[in-house]
Amino acid sequence: MRTLLLDSSYYPVEVINWKRAIILLITGRAEAVTDYSSTFIRSTHDAFKLPKILRLFSLHKAKKSIKFCRFNVLYRDDFICQYCHGKFHPKDLTLDHVIPTSRGGRNTWENVVAACSKCNGKKGNKLLKEAGLKLNKVPKKPNWSPQIILKLRQDDPDEWHEWFRSKKVAA
Repeated sequence: MRTLLLDSSYYPVEVINWKRAIILLITGRAEAVTDYSSTFIRSTHDAFKLPKILRLFSLHKAKKSIKFCRFNVLYRDDFICQYCHGKFHPKDLTLDHVIPTSRGGRNTWENVVAACSKCNGKKGNKLLKEAGLKLNKVPKKPNWSPQIILKLRQDDPDEWHEWFRSKKVAA
């Protein structure tokens, strides 16, 4: 069993194992926001409901910089090809340089977008105008941190997913 950890401002920090969750709870460094209704951790003298979501009593210092990597670009673009607007599975998407590297384009948030193989092949090393393509949206560096999303699994509680649907986690 796992627990979603929030800082004092209810900002999602990370997903932790049940042992760490109980330690934070018992030592008074966190409080339970919601519990697993039927899961208890028992000691010789006590029983504790396993927290589903814990809130720390202190703020968490988030990383200032967002890692530029394939998954984060695909996530920023909502797994949508930025040329044909089709939604794809991550393995069916490629990264495309808006200004091709052969023409001086760089690996930056502002120059790399998600593209399906068909659109990427059509564009090749051409500029958008030459290929007759338009971007779905202007690429830019995101102002949220998607790293925590990587830790969420399909079998995690629905309440956790709501923390990320209501807002993308700000950095």
